[in-house]
Amino acid sequence: MIVFFNTKLHYEYIHSSEMMAMETISTVLSEGRVVVPSLNEANSLYNDGYGSMLEGSLLTLKPFEALYLVERTRIAVVDERRRSNMTFQELLWEFSLTDSLIWTRYVIYRDLRSRGFVVKDGPGLGVDFLIYERGSHGKKPPRYMVYAITEGIPEAIRHLEEILETAKKDERILRIAAMDRRGEIVYYTLSDVGFEDGDEKEI
Repeated sequence: MIVFFNTKLHYEYIHSSEMMAMETISTVLSEGRVVVPSLNEANSLYNDGYGSMLEGSLLTLKPFEALYLVERTRIAVVDERRRSNMTFQELLWEFSLTDSLIWTRYVIYRDLRSRGFVVKDGPGLGVDFLIYERGSHGKKPPRYMVYAITEGIPEAIRHLEEILETAKKDERILRIAAMDRRGEIVYYTLSDVGFEDGDEKEI
């Protein structure tokens, strides 16, 4: 049996450095990665919960992070090959060449960020994210794991069980983000999965 609980993510819009008027940060698309050359600007983004620092204090943004920040005009992305600014659509097309689910990742990420959460890439079990409780980023581990399912795409129950076990092992609460064809998202808490051996089903 699978038990879902409809979960309302309560949130409030807070005033932070991210929401104040600021200059657009210049970034570079290099070998499929969006990097932030300026150390000061990299630190600003990192402190707001974006990207990961590589050796040499170089900040690299995940594709869904870059799309979100471009949409908000927080960053501008220059294509290293063409030496010209990329539009949102051009960047989306570039990322879709290596990730067919990039649009789903972006929409879920945008929704979670708009609710005031710091969001990081998940363990790679599909379209998944790790979510920090407010004020805990940099202080405590992520509290939640969000896994996305999309209307019209079957999802094996066995796979959901594996995701739930991963969340339990890491002492995180698993929430399912169900996205319909219009891009609307409803969140559910997956509390338990149980089925007989060999009973492989899809939802």
